[in-house]
Amino acid sequence: MMRFLSCDWGTSSFRLRIVNLEEATIENEYVNDSGIQSVYNSYLESDGKVNRVHFYFDFLSNEIKKMADSLQVNLEEMLIVCSGMASSSIGIKELPYAGLPMDVMGTSMGLEYFPISKEFNHSLLLLSGVQSADNVMRGEETQLIGVVRQLKDFSGKGIFILPGTHSKHIWVNDNQITGFKTYMTGEVFHLMANKSILSKSVMYDSADNVKYKEVFAEGIKEGANNALLSVLFKTRTNDLFGRYSKEENFHYLSGLLIGNELTNLVEEKNTEIYLCSEGKLHPNYVLGMEILGINPKVLPMQWVKQAVIQGQIQVLNQHINNDKNIFLGSF
Repeated sequence: MMRFLSCDWGTSSFRLRIVNLEEATIENEYVNDSGIQSVYNSYLESDGKVNRVHFYFDFLSNEIKKMADSLQVNLEEMLIVCSGMASSSIGIKELPYAGLPMDVMGTSMGLEYFPISKEFNHSLLLLSGVQSADNVMRGEETQLIGVVRQLKDFSGKGIFILPGTHSKHIWVNDNQITGFKTYMTGEVFHLMANKSILSKSVMYDSADNVKYKEVFAEGIKEGANNALLSVLFKTRTNDLFGRYSKEENFHYLSGLLIGNELTNLVEEKNTEIYLCSEGKLHPNYVLGMEILGINPKVLPMQWVKQAVIQGQIQVLNQHINNDKNIFLGSF
């Protein structure tokens, strides 16, 4: 059985998974909030006395040991495939971005291989990101590769919507990523709801937006059809004039921002749109698209959850085929 450790390392999150390469399944998972930013801050506190790569490898060694101990499994010398912010300016090592167009099979992805050494008892394949003339992404390209790998009838053309703190809309033509946009929807929502004057007019509500469908729908429509910086203030006046409760305003504000993000897709009549969402954001985007008359292919949430490991497997398989000697001894 060939297995590897999948490392999905975000700015504020850290996830290790034991992956069965042949079956493309997750056997076990280890998650914490030791994101790249916090590890980089710790590195800075060392005043450069420690080699940066070695510092991160020491961190990984400790986390892998914790995982192995908690699961009572042997993870010694297992290959790690690492994507996300680990290849950024605050990661293990900054790698150059791949340019556009970039193929969705992973053959042109930027990467660097670190063999087993006396300092680190694992080999590691570090995956880089993608840049356009005015935009960047690290991690979402691996997700996209993984999503496409699961599409058996993909025509080679589509727009892929990946909601999140910084949502990505990615254009694919002839099986090449040809462009993408970043929408700061999640981060702006957090700032407006917690740090702005609007924070006094909203209250966190965990209920599904379906419960507040009419309020959410109004937010979607107004966000899609008005200047965002103007209509945002209606969240405040909704509260002042007693139009909506603070809980309702929470969903109204969510609708405003998601509607503003999605409005550019309304005119995309001739291209298949793929919604790649999971968790709490999933029903919000499904409902938002329905309200705006956008008819996407809504991918199964299980596919989206598996996208990172599927993308890593795709890239790994490409490079195993290209250079068997590098990788096969690492499983």
